[in-house]
Amino acid sequence: MPADSFQIIYALAIILIAALVGGRLATLCRIPRVTGYLLAGLAVGPSFADFFRLPQLISTFALNELKLISDIALALILMNIGAQLRTENLRRWKQRIFIFSLTEAAITGLLVGFSVFIINQFMVQQIVASLSLTQTSLFFALFTGTISIATAPAATLMVIREYEAEGPITSTVLTLVSLNNLISVFAFSIVAQILVSADGGITAIIYKLSMPLLLGGFFGFIMSLWAQRMELPSEHKILLLGGVTAVAVISRMLGLEPLLSCMALGMVLADSSPRWHRLVKSLNEVDYPLYVIFFVLAGANLHIETLAHIGLLGVTYVIARSCGKLAGAALGARLGHFGQREQSWIGMTLLAQAGMAIGLAATLSKLWPEGGKLVETIILGSVVIFELFGPLAVRFGLVKAGEVPLLSLLRKRAPQSGMEGLHDVANHFRNNLGLPAGRKLQDPGDILVRHVMRHNVETIHHGTPFQELLRVIAHSRYDRFPVVDDDQNFIGIINYTEIRNLLFDQSLSDLLVARDLASSSHNSIPPDIPLREALKTLQKKRNISYFPVIDPEEPKKLLGILSQNDVLAAFRRPSLDE
Repeated sequence: MPADSFQIIYALAIILIAALVGGRLATLCRIPRVTGYLLAGLAVGPSFADFFRLPQLISTFALNELKLISDIALALILMNIGAQLRTENLRRWKQRIFIFSLTEAAITGLLVGFSVFIINQFMVQQIVASLSLTQTSLFFALFTGTISIATAPAATLMVIREYEAEGPITSTVLTLVSLNNLISVFAFSIVAQILVSADGGITAIIYKLSMPLLLGGFFGFIMSLWAQRMELPSEHKILLLGGVTAVAVISRMLGLEPLLSCMALGMVLADSSPRWHRLVKSLNEVDYPLYVIFFVLAGANLHIETLAHIGLLGVTYVIARSCGKLAGAALGARLGHFGQREQSWIGMTLLAQAGMAIGLAATLSKLWPEGGKLVETIILGSVVIFELFGPLAVRFGLVKAGEVPLLSLLRKRAPQSGMEGLHDVANHFRNNLGLPAGRKLQDPGDILVRHVMRHNVETIHHGTPFQELLRVIAHSRYDRFPVVDDDQNFIGIINYTEIRNLLFDQSLSDLLVARDLASSSHNSIPPDIPLREALKTLQKKRNISYFPVIDPEEPKKLLGILSQNDVLAAFRRPSLDE
């Protein structure tokens, strides 16, 4: 085997083993697995070895050769993020989501830009050749401000997937991440073309921004047509992997931004393909190893030494961006008339920053070598911080928003010990040999409802007109809808039966509002009963799919929703481990 090929295969083996170790250690330390993968990559990367003068486990050559896997994984992630901008989602919030996103992006960019300008102008006083101090400070401010808007789609998506977050805030976060990256790339491209690009001009700007969208949109539409002729999940996987890879490669050949092209592909494919959800389900069966390799490689490519070089400008960038995201999200949610949960916690979920920012900084370094190198150093150093602590912030925000089931957190906090694992392996081996079975797992029916239920759920205001109610239902995955009054007191549940009946009598539909359809005869349950009681009700009444969870001391207070799928999943997972 050639030495170069051996290096690559050896590096891939190290990466996968490091991912297993890092993921397990992350579980033990009660942090997201994404952070564990990044730390594992950092530990086996050349930067860590050089910094502590240790032998390199993975060479720089191998990292460069494996970048292809990272590019494919990032392209798939951006396709999924782009799909959040399909019209079905945007129509749900209308102009409110754009007010939210633009406000948050503007405050983040302006705060970072202003802070960097002031610090360089009056304290650091870094000057680039051919520019005055004020011009240098202004250039630094514009580029760091536009880059600061970008949010890491990969880390955010993986934390949501790991902790099974679901609800209105989770959907809002994914849409905001998409809009953040679009705004950042657009703003950066315009500033770069005007200030430092040799071919700057309105024509070049239009070309740089429109061509990736047209290329990705064209491929997305072609792939949606092709998907209609495919039935096998294996064909769906090949279609998505092949299409995304082709778009990324063609974008680089034409000198276009592949990040924009892949997002555009996701937008158009999700909007035009009736089989979008089937395509994504098929892809989810094979994409996780790619994402794991992506994060370990991202960790291996982090440069520890840049932390010592970012200096005062880097510290300013980190602090100003964090404050901008938190304050901007709070104000944006308020101006967009979102709820208190959105105002309080979405800012935390937008702190992660990685690949998008690194790519923009690298582009700037090529276009403007004199000053771009310093900006790139600032971004690389800050990414080390945001990449490691960003996933923790995402998890914290989603947990506080009530969209992560407590059972998911409890499983992360109570991994199986080594002795328990040895005991289970011995039991399984003994069973296969035909010997008596070992002990049974603890009955999952003992788990309480509050550990499984969804705390933050979509509710319907009791005065919502029937036509508006239909629009809400069209963009929701649920078939039961809690109705609340002006004081957020629980009134009842609307289900499809009442709505179906009214669709045939349009004369009544114009007169009705949500409270007229809410049924008070629902099977509510308290939060502190075991799941076996909920399961008994499900077995008796087959038409029930959701339980409203009510505080027994305040019967009008809705605490959350317990779905049939969550109950069954709690019983199913332990059995899978037997």
